Amino acid sequence: MTCAVDGADHAVSDAAFLAAQGGDGRFEALCEATVWASSLSSPPASRCPSCASATGEAVAGTGDRRGGLWSRLVPRASA
Repeated sequence: MTCAVDGADHAVSDAAFLAAQGGDGRFEALCEATVWASSLSSPPASRCPSCASATGEAVAGTGDRRGGLWSRLVPRASA
């Protein structure tokens, strides 16, 4: 699930997803971050390294992570 706050894709367990149904759009990720669900029309983002580790995925290196075409055309506003 892509977080509207940090812009990363987080892993949310089925139990956490079901527990949050009908709520305010907050979900607890496997990395224990609070995920505010972004629009389903949002393009995929980079995976949260902690969630990737928690699910057994190989964690990508720290190389160039510019993202896809959408992220290059529409840069995020800096805080």
